[in-house]
Amino acid sequence: MSRVRTATVDTGDSRLPGVERDNFASPQGLRRLTLAPGREALIFIHLYKTGGTTLNRIIEWEYKLPRICSVEPTWWRWSYKKITRWSPSRLARVDVFEGHMPFGLHNLLPGPANYVTFLRDPVDRAISDYYFARRFKPHPHHRAAHRLNLEEFFLQKHEHNWQSRILAGSDAQELFPSVCDAATLARAKENLARRFIAVGLTERFDESLALLKVVLGWKVKRYRSFRVASNRIAKQQVAPSTFELIKEWEKFDLALYAYGASLFETTLAAHREAVEAELPEIRKAREMTPLESRYYWASSIIRAIVCRAHSLL
Repeated sequence: MSRVRTATVDTGDSRLPGVERDNFASPQGLRRLTLAPGREALIFIHLYKTGGTTLNRIIEWEYKLPRICSVEPTWWRWSYKKITRWSPSRLARVDVFEGHMPFGLHNLLPGPANYVTFLRDPVDRAISDYYFARRFKPHPHHRAAHRLNLEEFFLQKHEHNWQSRILAGSDAQELFPSVCDAATLARAKENLARRFIAVGLTERFDESLALLKVVLGWKVKRYRSFRVASNRIAKQQVAPSTFELIKEWEKFDLALYAYGASLFETTLAAHREAVEAELPEIRKAREMTPLESRYYWASSIIRAIVCRAHSLL
C-alpha cells in the first residue's frame, strides 16, 4: 500500500492565506475590467490536459487562418519567446493567439486584448496527464509513464499546481513561477477576475463552449474532441492514498479551480438564456456521420498545420 508523502510545495503559511481567505474570495467582490468582444485580440491560454486541443481546432475554424498565431505545442517555450520578439506591426495583424503560454502576452500587444482559458479539476488533470503520456509516443515522458505507476509519475514528472503557475504570469527571471505559493495563487486569481472575458470548465465543456459562442459571437458549426486519453481510469478508481496525495500537492490548483468555477457560474448567469438556447446547437454540432467526422478531423489537422507553419516564420 502506498503512503501519502508530505508535499514540498511552498505554502507560505499553514493557514494558506490566499487559499482560504483572500481579497479575491468572491468574484463579485473584485472590480472587473470592462471587457467586450470586438476588435480586441483574443488570447487563449491552453493549459495542459484541459481540453484545449479541441478548443484550438474550433478556433481555427472561427477565424481567418492568416490572422491566427498558434504557439507550437512541443517546443512551446521557444515558440512563445519567438512571438514576444515580433514587431508591434506584426502583432497588430493577429486576431487570435492560441496555445501553451503564460499569462502576460497582452502587455506586448499594441492594442487591447481579451483572455479565455479552460480549467480542469486538478485530480482529473493529473490522472489524464499520466495516461496521455502512456498512450502518446511523442510525449517527452512516454517511456517514464510505462515504467512508473500513477503515484510515481505524479511525484516525478507531473507539473504541480501548473494552472496557478501559468495563470500567475511571468516574473523577473522566468516565463512563470517555478514553484507555487499563496502569493502565486492570489496573482492567478486576480488575473482571472480582472483580465478574462470567460473561464471555461473542462468538465462542463459544452456549456463552456456555448458561453464562448454567445460572448464571442462564434458559429461552431462542427466540432469533435481531440487527444482524448481513452485508456485512462476514472477518478473513483484511484487508490485512496494516491488520491489524497494528489489533492495535497495540488492544493493551490484546487483552490484556483474552485474560484474559476465561481467565475464561470457568474458569467453563465449573466448569459443564461442565450447559453441555454445555444446548447442544443452545440450538441448538434457533434452529430456527424463517421465520414463527416473523418473529414472534419483531417481538415482540422490541415488547418492546424497551416497555423503553426506561418506562426513559425
